[in-house]
Amino acid sequence: MLASRSVAAIISDALKPLTADVTYSFNGQDADGVWSQSSPDLLIVDQSYLKAHGRRVEEYARNCAGITFTPTIYIGKFSDPEYTSLLHFKSVELFDGDIISGLGEVAASHLRPSVRVKFWGVRGSTPCANSENIHFGGNTSCVEITAPGLDELLILDSGTGIRNLGNYLSKQGNRKLTGRIFITHPHWDHIQGFPFFKPFYCGQNSFSIHMPEQYRGGAQEILSGHLTKTFFPVTLDMLDAELEYVTQGESLVDYGPYSVEYLVANHPTKTAIYKIRIGGLSIVYCPDNELTLKRSPIRFLDTFEEFINGCDLLVHDAQFNLKQYDDREGWGHSAWERVVEIAKRNSVKNLFLAHHDPDSNDDILSERAEQVSRYEGSPFDAVALAREGTEVRLPVLEKV
Repeated sequence: MLASRSVAAIISDALKPLTADVTYSFNGQDADGVWSQSSPDLLIVDQSYLKAHGRRVEEYARNCAGITFTPTIYIGKFSDPEYTSLLHFKSVELFDGDIISGLGEVAASHLRPSVRVKFWGVRGSTPCANSENIHFGGNTSCVEITAPGLDELLILDSGTGIRNLGNYLSKQGNRKLTGRIFITHPHWDHIQGFPFFKPFYCGQNSFSIHMPEQYRGGAQEILSGHLTKTFFPVTLDMLDAELEYVTQGESLVDYGPYSVEYLVANHPTKTAIYKIRIGGLSIVYCPDNELTLKRSPIRFLDTFEEFINGCDLLVHDAQFNLKQYDDREGWGHSAWERVVEIAKRNSVKNLFLAHHDPDSNDDILSERAEQVSRYEGSPFDAVALAREGTEVRLPVLEKV
């Protein structure tokens, strides 16, 4: 919590019923220690604190990878000049009611046990670090899933977004990291960040790398083919962490706290559409998949609809709109309108559209996001374009 001492005393009383672990910061130096060693579940910021230390908050938001995932409650008005210091945070909620009677209830809604899906990279085809792509993000595919009781990392894809994830983890102290990385397929935009993941260079860490079998071999053969000195100075045998390579099968595999299965996507190389069951929820991750406008291939479309039916969250390829798709049929990517149509008739609860085309700048995607938002509540609980630095929280139905 970032607040003046007088406001902090009031907030403390409001949060007592939550029995939450609350850390207070009254100045920039206090915040340094909090942000460099922990990942808060919720940030509460008082307007008077921002007035005194807004520049420091803004600096952390820009430079501390991962902090922008934190849902933020701002006690003040969006018209306050100091509010601009929070613009780098992806989820800011205004609170201008009575602190004692209302803040605890608002905070409780953010702190309930949830499966969290974090978007570290949402761009398709190639990274694009242009100024006109900053709002939605220029890094390619990488998603992290966390849940209460899940003590290992669960990562989907290793596009350039995984570099920021690795930097974030490296700042969390010298702890041993274990986990699994499920790569959908070996196209460059899904593996380009692999050798830039800092935890791979620490000998105490261990990871399993999963990928569907390709026509030239399994996970280890494919990655070692990309990481040769012809293409990159680091080879697989130069990574210090203990790495296990798993050629993933399509059938359901139980990994303890969660299970994974996949359906082969409609894409130019063998590509997984992963379904993760965790905390009583089902999450389908499908960044590269073409949903044709016709019912051909009919067998695939029927199988796909059965696979996603009733899922709690679908993250799906929406690289084009219908007009663009006319010239790109057969490329292995979908029009967002088609994705919404099929998700809608299959009772998908939450839909996030990803794998944005590198030529779709923030203006184009903002207009598309406004069109997509019209479907919220009919029937989706949430529907939006995936944006780098955002986090989706789904309340758990079962203990992990």
